[in-house]
Amino acid sequence: MTRLRFPIRRFLLVLTTWPLICATSSALTVFLREAEALSTANDVILLHAAAGWIAALIWFSLDRLLIRRFERLSARFVLSFTLLIGLTVGVSAGLFAIQFWVYFSQWHEPLTSRIGLYQAIFTSASAIYQYAVLGARHLIVLALPAAALFASIAARHPHIEAREPIR
Repeated sequence: MTRLRFPIRRFLLVLTTWPLICATSSALTVFLREAEALSTANDVILLHAAAGWIAALIWFSLDRLLIRRFERLSARFVLSFTLLIGLTVGVSAGLFAIQFWVYFSQWHEPLTSRIGLYQAIFTSASAIYQYAVLGARHLIVLALPAAALFASIAARHPHIEAREPIR
């Protein structure tokens, strides 16, 4: 009987490098643009690092459960790349929407009322739109090429590791 082994080294490597890449990419775009207010630079960098960590955790799990089932290398690469970038941008937008909603909730009605629910929904929707227009550019510098590298490495290794040789 073969048992699949969990690749803890690869897992820790992904969980440490991807948030660092997202934070570095964000730091480069924030500090290279002099028009940005540097007072919020730490918030933007931490937001992308946290989103990168959460996205890497979800991506690694989906890679082990879903992507390795495909036989073609190109299909595994496309799925892995799309998931990593999509999850990173989606989680970043979600965290930005939460931060946006918490800030504006002091002027909103209570969430339990109908008006408060509308305000929360439309505030979150506008925050996600603002992130899609203005915030996703922070990930283009380093995260996009790094995602291609991560996806190509993940696509080449289907992660089927047995402790004993298969007979």
